[in-house]
Amino acid sequence: MPKTEKKSVVWIDCAKFLAILAVLIDHGKGILYEGETIQYISFFSVSVFFFLSGMTTWYSLGRKKAEETFVRWTARRLWRIIAPYLVAVAVCQFLKSGFTLSLGPYILWALNFNLEGQFYFVLIYLQLIAAAPFLYLLTVFCRRGRFSFLWRSGYLAAALALSLFCVKHSTALQTYGGGNYLLGGTYLFLFVMGMIAADMQIVIRYRSRAFFCAAVATVIYAAALVFLLKDRLALDEALFGWLLRVNPPGITMTVYSLAVIFLIFSWCSLGALMNHGVVSRILAVSAWLGRYTLYIFLYHMLILEYLPAMLPFLSEISPLKTIVYLGAMIGLPVGGKLLYDTFCRRLMKKAIAEAVEESARRPEREEAELSRRSG
Repeated sequence: MPKTEKKSVVWIDCAKFLAILAVLIDHGKGILYEGETIQYISFFSVSVFFFLSGMTTWYSLGRKKAEETFVRWTARRLWRIIAPYLVAVAVCQFLKSGFTLSLGPYILWALNFNLEGQFYFVLIYLQLIAAAPFLYLLTVFCRRGRFSFLWRSGYLAAALALSLFCVKHSTALQTYGGGNYLLGGTYLFLFVMGMIAADMQIVIRYRSRAFFCAAVATVIYAAALVFLLKDRLALDEALFGWLLRVNPPGITMTVYSLAVIFLIFSWCSLGALMNHGVVSRILAVSAWLGRYTLYIFLYHMLILEYLPAMLPFLSEISPLKTIVYLGAMIGLPVGGKLLYDTFCRRLMKKAIAEAVEESARRPEREEAELSRRSG
């Protein structure tokens, strides 16, 4: 992996972790806190996820081996999310139905993406991954030297037009938010924007520039946040009614989410350039946790549903309750994935050892068989 891409992946993984943290905070309203202000601040989460998905998809397609076709790449990427999703549906059904599994309802739940509210994300993501090779080729096509800006602007305008068309004139499944529309509605626009951002290869290489960008990003984020908390999505409701507000995002939430992305990118870049031990460790841990966001996303609502019964002594809203709940919603899925990976590695190691042992014994058996026949 090129050095530039490694740095990009670090800040993207950190952004994923902050986005999933925002998801947990958003869904913790009424349990971890009261009021809408904190929830409004966390509304950027899913929009940021789809922007980052566009970036990581661009990197993945750019690393694709020449012998791997787009069809094979698409199938591989789809399976990477379908497999964990199917397991999550089974686990949720088993726990919600009184520790029983039933094939018919399981198939219906899996196909409708609505056993848990957050499963709509999987439906949108699968559609965008299926369209990703075509979108990638369009992104690459827009590299036109000094005319690249115009081509990319036209591409973004077309993506926005298609996104609005999907919101107004299409239906996917009756799930939640953007999952109701083909390609997720305006999430398509953010996904394409993420692809273009990755294609532009924007990197901050000097500490002074990183500090300047971080300062500017902080001011822009503060302005966007103040407008969001003051307007409370009234602008979007006036323009689009309830079609475009938070999920899928309207104008206010799109601008706010982009401000969050710029903020994370700038501060992570500055942190990486500082070469400070503590800061580097914080970034490393955040990036590591960011690689497990899919599993946190799939299981956090199930965990949140069971925690009050498991921890009745934490009934009152408090900082301790927030820490424990967030820790459980993050730690349990991550721990489960680590245990599964360890189990798979041990099975693989055992299978390889048995295969090597079998190969070593084969000549001896063949020699013994030969001796028996000659004798």
